[in-house]
Amino acid sequence: MSIILTCKECKKDFRTDDSHRLFCSRKCKCDSQKLKITVKCDGCGKFFEKYPYLQRKKNYCTLKCYHDSTRMSQEKICKVCGKAFIASNNLLKKGFGIYCSRACQHKTYPKRIVKYCLECEKRIEVHPSKQKLVKFCSKKCRDDFMRDYVSLICVGCKNTFRLPRSDVNRGRGSFCTWKCFKKYEGETSIEKMIRQCLERFHIEFEQEVKIGKYRADFLIPKLKLVIECDGEYWHSREYSEKRDKGKDQYLKSKGYKVFRFPEEKIRKSAYQCLSVIFNFSYAASLA
Repeated sequence: MSIILTCKECKKDFRTDDSHRLFCSRKCKCDSQKLKITVKCDGCGKFFEKYPYLQRKKNYCTLKCYHDSTRMSQEKICKVCGKAFIASNNLLKKGFGIYCSRACQHKTYPKRIVKYCLECEKRIEVHPSKQKLVKFCSKKCRDDFMRDYVSLICVGCKNTFRLPRSDVNRGRGSFCTWKCFKKYEGETSIEKMIRQCLERFHIEFEQEVKIGKYRADFLIPKLKLVIECDGEYWHSREYSEKRDKGKDQYLKSKGYKVFRFPEEKIRKSAYQCLSVIFNFSYAASLA
């Protein structure tokens, strides 16, 4: 005998012979077993149910809500220039629609903050968002600030100057400038080592002798021989190399023999340098 029951899913009445049946069809039974979630409509604000795989960043209950929320626009007044412009509702919900253009928006940005370079103390202007990051006016100033500097006294002018410790370890730091080096008439540390070696072997010499337009570090008159001591810093530059070649050619044209010794070899052993010229038999033992 058939009876009338109410479907638990669609709430419709249906006729059946089974008194334990709960759904009118297989579709209603499948729909009842699917889990739905409750979301809020971004258009009208109502809550409705939808399947999880249909959830989006923006959810709308009907197609009408979708069109009303995304296509409608309003007339706004720019806060900077006072010009009227059209802004969509979608942008207004995100907090936009205040300025008519990017140019007007930039006019409201805060003024730049004045800072001073930690190295050269040069005035620099930075954006407020970068005031804690920007500390130097250039990459050179940043690198110089990070270096370990040493205060030295110039042998020529007696003024104090600063030099990186790496340069001092390579033997530099006697003179502050090339001008002071050229004006200096005294002997350098490597010239002192050569002089002491010549005196040790009782070799007659003259120091800082003027020959034509050039000045020789050491002159051995009997042998008509010139000894030049080349400092690593001042004689490593391009214009110094050209000048040294011109000086050698001039001295050779006057009949002098020229021997040049770099600072590295002199500091290692001045006796071994001079043994190349004088053939000292015991130079190695004294080095």
